[in-house]
Amino acid sequence: MIFLAACGIHDEEAQRPWLQALERVATQHQRRPPGAVRVRNARPRMLGVHAAIQTGQSPEAAHGEAELPLYVPQDFDADLRAKLTLTAQQGGFVLLVGDSSVGKSRALFEAVKVVVPDWWLLHPCDAGALRQFAEHSAGRTVVWLDELQDYLDFAGGVPAGQVRELIAAGVMLVATCWPGEHSKRVALSEEGRPDPYANDRRLIGLVDVLQVPPAFSTHERRRAEDLAGTDHRIRVALDTPDAGFTQVMAAGPELVRHWTQAPAYAKAVITAALDARRVGARAPLTRDYLADAAPGYLNEREVATASPHWLDSALEYATRLLRGAIAVLAPVAAGMGRIAGYRVADYLHQHALRIRRTIHLPDTAWRALVVHHHPDDTGRLAFSAGSRGRDDYAEAFARRGVDIGNSPAARYLASILPVKGRIDEGVAMIRSHPDGSHWHGLAALELADGLVAGPSQRGHHSNSSVCR
Repeated sequence: MIFLAACGIHDEEAQRPWLQALERVATQHQRRPPGAVRVRNARPRMLGVHAAIQTGQSPEAAHGEAELPLYVPQDFDADLRAKLTLTAQQGGFVLLVGDSSVGKSRALFEAVKVVVPDWWLLHPCDAGALRQFAEHSAGRTVVWLDELQDYLDFAGGVPAGQVRELIAAGVMLVATCWPGEHSKRVALSEEGRPDPYANDRRLIGLVDVLQVPPAFSTHERRRAEDLAGTDHRIRVALDTPDAGFTQVMAAGPELVRHWTQAPAYAKAVITAALDARRVGARAPLTRDYLADAAPGYLNEREVATASPHWLDSALEYATRLLRGAIAVLAPVAAGMGRIAGYRVADYLHQHALRIRRTIHLPDTAWRALVVHHHPDDTGRLAFSAGSRGRDDYAEAFARRGVDIGNSPAARYLASILPVKGRIDEGVAMIRSHPDGSHWHGLAALELADGLVAGPSQRGHHSNSSVCR
């Protein structure tokens, strides 16, 4: 920079291409981590950046309609880029916290592209891949963890010690997270109760957090206005008064309208999917679950008069792309031409969390979840059913979990049987499985705690045994 200044190049923007050229030369020899690409070559859609609305304009009337819209500079960009610049110098972890569809991933991508365009960028598929990279980490690498909670909720999570080692090695970790996921992981556990987020709290203690506002400021809207004549999608988002700019751009309001104004059978399928995720089903929801759960969201006449193809029609409606950007239910592939299940759009899930938080699931949904849920969700669903007073379903989930060796489910069942006065069943359950079972000792401890605790303590304890 001193040399550039001596050559009369003082402006930061004018210096940037020279500094980037120097960076490319300095890093040309560096080892490429498996699966990594240069930041400048990364595809933002593959990193979690939402597809934008399509306005139906001709290519002549809209700029880059098939690509991302022009980026509207945000007020926090300078702060974000300053944090990333410091992180590039000494290693670090930068986390953007904000609701779904507020522009976290897009702002982070634009900032990383400006600060370290020639670094390697690695997007691990899961926590295991991240731990594998940590064993052979390379400097001048950006590790992209869009939706941090998805990595922490994997079995074993992401050890805080490994993150500390990555930072010490000069790695730049960047991530996004929803506010609710962040707050529950930093909150201290009550004394005497299990602390499932102890590691996550230590990990987030290493993070430099930046909050992303839920709506554009006056200054940001002015910048958007300046770009609206060039990109018609920005004009459409600015002219939609009933939602935030970034939410409109990602078709958020369209998702809500598509659900609330859906035909009866489609609405039943969508609501069954939203409720399943609300109570802890995070794996893709199968067609069989949706078929068995939906009748509980229909009246008797609608059930009796359903056509033979009601489910196909409902799924066709629910998976329809809105404004060419996003669907209420996104199919998850099980191979070429095969669907493993369906995921609910994040924005609609967060909306449903607010408006359906006090609404009980019908029995058809609980029964369908017991039969059709993914094993990774067993413990979480057992706890969720128990915390909602659906003890029979909680026990049904837990028993299915015991059959497949699910540790949280076994511990949960061992903790509730003494409360119900069925101690002998708990003892029999433990004796019927070999001592080598990885949950065996923990379940025995839960049962012992239930035996020695008083009735009120047992009831309190049973709701805290399974948290994941």
